[in-house]
Amino acid sequence: MLDKFLNLKAYHQSDLFDPRSRAELGKEGLVTVLPPSLADLELSRDKYVAVPNEVRQIYSTYRPTPLLRATQFEKAIGTTCEIYFKDEGGTPTGNHKINSAYLIAYLCKQDGVRAIATETTGNWGIAMAMAGREFGIKVICFIDKESDSKRPDRKPAMEAIDAEVVVVEPSDGQAPKDLLTLSANAAIEFTRQSKGTCYVFGSVYGYFILPQSLIGLEIKDQLAMQDRYPDIVVGTCGGGANLLGTAGVFLADIVDEHRNTRVVSAEAANCPILSEGKMGLYSIDTVGYFPLLKTYGIDGLRDGEYVGGLGSTTVASSVAFFHDMGLIQSDQVTAEEAHRASETLYRSEHKLVALETGYTVAAVIRQALKNERKVIVANISSGETDRQFYEESLLRG
Repeated sequence: MLDKFLNLKAYHQSDLFDPRSRAELGKEGLVTVLPPSLADLELSRDKYVAVPNEVRQIYSTYRPTPLLRATQFEKAIGTTCEIYFKDEGGTPTGNHKINSAYLIAYLCKQDGVRAIATETTGNWGIAMAMAGREFGIKVICFIDKESDSKRPDRKPAMEAIDAEVVVVEPSDGQAPKDLLTLSANAAIEFTRQSKGTCYVFGSVYGYFILPQSLIGLEIKDQLAMQDRYPDIVVGTCGGGANLLGTAGVFLADIVDEHRNTRVVSAEAANCPILSEGKMGLYSIDTVGYFPLLKTYGIDGLRDGEYVGGLGSTTVASSVAFFHDMGLIQSDQVTAEEAHRASETLYRSEHKLVALETGYTVAAVIRQALKNERKVIVANISSGETDRQFYEESLLRG
């Protein structure tokens, strides 16, 4: 079990700014909205950060997760490339977000936090609820009405592990910039009125991204045992945790060791955060509460199918930084293409993957068909809770 996280913020300058003055934000300002331990983590520029022993013990119950070579999938799509999938379906919640939840809950507990409010489209809320229960912290999850409708199993799942769940819809009848901002605003308003409650945004910020680095660090070790190193790394980009968790160590190797690995970010075509986002100062709320990030943002989502966690209109600052350097290639994927890719993976490898993972798999197929004899690696999450999206097309016949 690894004992250190990789901190990609070691590679770039300050990225946090006060939402009112737009001045650079230090710890004094940051602790007005974050517990001190999370603030320290957010401001750290150390390349490696130790995994707390208590958190490491929990991780050891399910990490490392498997790295699987998808030989039948390779045959199904007709490629000479070797394709490896890091299967985060083996975590307690079936996806990578629990890695962040355990660290956040532990640090909040150390700082005396009694309750955490957060936004979710479903998966993050389940992870935070599970971690909160582990460390004796009450969790209040705010989920938008559309996500609750599209994923009706999420609310009861969160409630089953002791979370309080609030369904949110626009109060003025106007469509929000994105669903996460809508829920974040509601969670922040609750936090402001609730003594002892801390608001934690479940994406984009460094304290959330950092624990995901275990994924890529494990991939590197697991491939090395097979005398392999990736030529191409593919991740899905909503807020950036999946992409940076999978590719972070390889981005560091590109900078430090001049490796030639190609990093590809699959994004939803109706939320093209990298290919069409603009660099600036952005927040995840519209009420002037959480820090502004120097990163990419877009004005809002285009019309199209529901994309769950890929519907973020801001992205982690490290994603924007490495993309600006030309080290991350963006790849827009349509919902239809993502569904087809999920179907191909299911029929060939019997892996039912999450809605968001379908976009990763589609980008993997694109790379595999335009390259020869390359080693391609990506991260997948379980799709059992998204079965309703695929029952007719994937499970029929």
